[in-house]
Amino acid sequence: MSATARRTRYREQREHTRRQILDAAAAFLRDQAFRDLSVDALMAEVGLTRTAFYRHFDDTTALVLRLLGELGEKLYPVADRWRAAAGGRYPEAAREALEAIVDFFVAEGPLVRAIADAASVDARIETAYRATREAFIALTTQTLERLAEDGQIEVADSLGLARALNLMNEAYLLEEFGREPFGDRDIALATLERIWLAAAGPL
Repeated sequence: MSATARRTRYREQREHTRRQILDAAAAFLRDQAFRDLSVDALMAEVGLTRTAFYRHFDDTTALVLRLLGELGEKLYPVADRWRAAAGGRYPEAAREALEAIVDFFVAEGPLVRAIADAASVDARIETAYRATREAFIALTTQTLERLAEDGQIEVADSLGLARALNLMNEAYLLEEFGREPFGDRDIALATLERIWLAAAGPL
């Protein structure tokens, strides 16, 4: 085997191991609290040693931060697509974005709730969680300002409305889909559509 092939295989093995650990942590947090997450329990689940864990992550906080980053990478493009399409397709683009956001929480709600709960006891996670939230608020603000400039909506304070709507989304969807028994997806979507379009609907 050539040196290049060995390096490629090594990188692939490292990525596979990292993915195993992340997936095991995500599965754990869907059912149990962050405070109960330990390196020993996690590595026993994947059949690897503590040493293997510390080759990839400094601690369980770093692991959860990686999971949070991956969740953001899934959800941020949804809001960005709304920003890009909003001007010419309002309110259809907003409805499509809300549908994608609800579906995200249906799929990932328990993990998001676990990370939100972890943010209440870990300062590093709290900082990252707040930064993620602020990124979505900023993107929503840009979209509302664009729609207002185009004369499609009338908003007195784009930032304030964006913050209120995003915080409402987060709290409501975590309550509905963060733990069992889960809410009804279609009812949740209809509820958010009514609120969003009433608060920032067409003139």
